[in-house]
Amino acid sequence: MSYIILCNTASDSLNKINTEDLNSESIILSDGEGPFGPHGLSLYKDKILVANNYNNSISIINYNNFKEETNLYVGAHPNDIVAINDIAYVLCGESNSVIIYDFIGERINFEIPTGRFPHNATLFEDNKLIFISNMGDDSISVIDYLNNREIKRIKVENIPMKTIISKNKKYLYICLSCLGYDKNGTVGIIDLSTLELINKIEVGNSPVDLFEEESFLYISNLCDGTISVIDLKEFKEKNKIRIGGMPRGIVKVEDRIFVGDYLNGILKVINLTENNVKVIRIGDEPNSMTLCT
Repeated sequence: MSYIILCNTASDSLNKINTEDLNSESIILSDGEGPFGPHGLSLYKDKILVANNYNNSISIINYNNFKEETNLYVGAHPNDIVAINDIAYVLCGESNSVIIYDFIGERINFEIPTGRFPHNATLFEDNKLIFISNMGDDSISVIDYLNNREIKRIKVENIPMKTIISKNKKYLYICLSCLGYDKNGTVGIIDLSTLELINKIEVGNSPVDLFEEESFLYISNLCDGTISVIDLKEFKEKNKIRIGGMPRGIVKVEDRIFVGDYLNGILKVINLTENNVKVIRIGDEPNSMTLCT
């Protein structure tokens, strides 16, 4: 059994959705004194870690009972969070840095400077690295998390939004969104052995999220209502699925694609075999989405 976890920034809420029967649970994060603005999330042990844009905090959610355990102040405008070895790495957009939070000691240890406006973090345990997409200066910061330092900054251009490690662990795939420009974006490919950008594949307008399954990448294009399908054997776009709205987070489970619609506050479930779409009401401005199997 698998679940999708997603956060809704404008509704201060999270959803946990069963991918088989599509039953959904929800939780509200706001304490009534002001909005939280959950924006980025990740899974760590039996917890869901949430970076809250609006109240400068992270929330820790118990995955099993889907209840908030605690809320911790970390710094200005958290965009995303990953954790390893009981240490959380929180991207703070206003300070252009990664905050290092110690779960055991319950304290902020220090911070690591990044590029401008860090947006997304991807953990690569094999090489003890964290990759950070910096929207403000078109770069990827490469963080050595054992020594807590930036070891390289890779110039990529075109406003990088989301990164993932390839299943074969040879590449880092990046949504190079061109957000705010009237032109198509690309998926960038970084060789993990050299940490160099080796290729770009044109997709739709403003690619913001991507998911790999088998020999394909599925990319949500925020500003033209489409999903691009890239064939990873040929490294080219093979198909474009038009679904409307503003596609944001994306995952694929068997023959179904799950896409958050940022504009309409819904989750679209596209059945590729039956060629139909189901709609689940979630919350306003669905953002980060992850699959737990």
